[in-house]
Amino acid sequence: MASFIIRRLIALIPVMCIVLVIVFSLVRIIPGDPATTLLGPGATAEQIAALRAQLNLDQPVVLQFWQYVAGLFTGDFGVSLKTGQPVAHEILIRLPATIELSVLAVIVAVVFGIPLGVLSATRANSLFDHVTRIVSLIGVSMPAFLLALILQLTFGTWLGWLPVSGRLSPYLPVETVTGFAVLDALITGNFAGAASALAHLVLPTAVLAAFLAATLGRFVRNTMLDVMGEDFIRTARAKGLHNRQVVLEHGLRNSLLPAVTIIGLKFAEMLGGAILTETIFAWPGIGRYMFEAIKNRDYPVIQGTTLVFALLFVLTSIVVDLLYGVLDPRVRRKMG
Repeated sequence: MASFIIRRLIALIPVMCIVLVIVFSLVRIIPGDPATTLLGPGATAEQIAALRAQLNLDQPVVLQFWQYVAGLFTGDFGVSLKTGQPVAHEILIRLPATIELSVLAVIVAVVFGIPLGVLSATRANSLFDHVTRIVSLIGVSMPAFLLALILQLTFGTWLGWLPVSGRLSPYLPVETVTGFAVLDALITGNFAGAASALAHLVLPTAVLAAFLAATLGRFVRNTMLDVMGEDFIRTARAKGLHNRQVVLEHGLRNSLLPAVTIIGLKFAEMLGGAILTETIFAWPGIGRYMFEAIKNRDYPVIQGTTLVFALLFVLTSIVVDLLYGVLDPRVRRKMG
């Protein structure tokens, strides 16, 4: 197991190098000049030239690349062209918000998606199965922005039950300890702040969890139907095992292995692809941070956030492979 982890971590190096080269090249192909964007249309040519020199944008691209790579070895992701703050510091501030939202969304999706898939498989072609499949199809097909707007309009505007933007109420500040709002509020005994943080999490979590829950439900149902027709299931029934034991211990366990792949990949996508959801709900995560950087042509921020997204995606794939070993002894022996 240890040798497997070491091999995968070593394999990270060429992957991240390729990502770095591609990202560094692409952000400079985008039309427009960041100095002009920052100074506005009323800036003179002298002001633009001075800012370009200050930001080292007047240097050859190859030299800019090597300077950026040298800074990465010291943990320097550069300085934001918009705010003037270190990119690494700004990412670390916003990363807990994205992780908090993504982890909760995955938990909600697993809690609802897997049981619905199992129940649909055990009640195949029943009314419950047909309703569940229709709901799952809607969840898979509905665009995230449309679902977000429907939830905001319904629960925020019409009913007034939940906040539609932000992470915390401005009237209930929470002292930062770990960066995770709910956990920080509980640690400091600010239960009103914890309630506010949970209320702000509900709608964006629902939007992110909807697609994954629907995907898991459909996938687990189809996989369970295949597994329940295998010979070892018939053997388990012939031994007189209770139907619940057959379904949960034999059917579900053998269906979870491919489901873990979907959960892991979707979690990685949430970490790097929650840009739209974070923007709609004004969620202060790195997805929204990257969106603002793209609008402002903030090279260092775009490069830094993309590298973080790529790193999180690869690390998540390693964790998924390790879970494979935990769930399946045959995979664990191959890892050794």
